[in-house]
Amino acid sequence: MKWITEDDARFYGHWTNRNGTDSVQYYNEQITNRRKKYNFEKSEKYLPFIEQLNDKGYYKAENFFDKSLLLELKEETENLIREDKHIKRRDKNNIVVDQPFLYTKSASKIAFHDSLIQIASMYFNCLPAIGTFNLRKSMVNDLPLDGTNLFHRDFNSTVKILKFFFYLNDVNKDNGPFTYVEESNRKMFEGWWLQHRWRDEELAMIYGKDKIKHLTANFGDMLMARTNGWHKGQKLVTGERLMLTVNFVIHPELAGGRPQTEEKRFQIKKEDYHNLSDHKKPVADFLIKV
Repeated sequence: MKWITEDDARFYGHWTNRNGTDSVQYYNEQITNRRKKYNFEKSEKYLPFIEQLNDKGYYKAENFFDKSLLLELKEETENLIREDKHIKRRDKNNIVVDQPFLYTKSASKIAFHDSLIQIASMYFNCLPAIGTFNLRKSMVNDLPLDGTNLFHRDFNSTVKILKFFFYLNDVNKDNGPFTYVEESNRKMFEGWWLQHRWRDEELAMIYGKDKIKHLTANFGDMLMARTNGWHKGQKLVTGERLMLTVNFVIHPELAGGRPQTEEKRFQIKKEDYHNLSDHKKPVADFLIKV
């Protein structure tokens, strides 16, 4: 297999011109501006996280996060679902909470946690900001495989995006683990752009079945991934999965190759923004303050 790697414009796909210079140039300009504008903190204890992220595309930190804070978010989410308040979407597959930073007290505490900011800063080698975030409950259903249950790549950023995952219940292979094709963060194949969604067997033939990793984890573990690689949410066959995801980027997330308009961006309360310490306020640069 002759791989397409990160030094080839074809690796980046839809948001490049024929030579690949436009999207890469945009990314480089944005990250250079943030490096000039903001200082950031490095923590060498997270170096193994970054090394595996760059090598395999994902990392699982076991028993990493404050369980009391995760439990608080779980209870808040279950209450919203039960009372049918501030629900963005409800179908047979998922229940999605609308604007989690507005309608829960704990989602923003998790997303702006020092550990996340330090890890993301080491990954980007600058102080990034939060783009989108998602709080959803996924259930067993009889729908055919579709959407995020099939392998896909994220194009919210032209070059790099880092996503954190917090399971709010234990997740095994049967109740919907985040699933990643190891090393696809740095290796694509000729023709990958011919379709947006790919099935397990298709990518297993290309990368090898052993490269498809079902990232099971327990309550309190933290997952992170470079979602420019192939990934999906495994379809549930039993139980349920409650999960918060948080994206870190160095420019406003893209839609159709352009920065999202303000009405499409995620929101944070002005009060919560002003209560952030000065070094955390830039992490909210791409959020709308309401």
